[in-house]
Amino acid sequence: MTTASEYGMTWEYRVMTRNDELAIYEVYYYEDGRVRGYSANPTFPAGATIADLQTNCDLYLAALAKPVLEHRD
Repeated sequence: MTTASEYGMTWEYRVMTRNDELAIYEVYYYEDGRVRGYSANPTFPAGATIADLQTNCDLYLAALAKPVLEHRD
């Protein structure tokens, strides 16, 4: 997980199901590991350089190895 210590939480990309569709979202956690919230919309890989984009894609691939979460509106 990527640390967002200034906010007292961490985040990571996770696969979520919403309206019978799978997509990757940013999921935010409390320090104790409970889900605090998640992005309203799916995210997409991006980067200023090819290396940045590769790093971002690697984080997306890591999300595929974790259990799928349910997006609740």
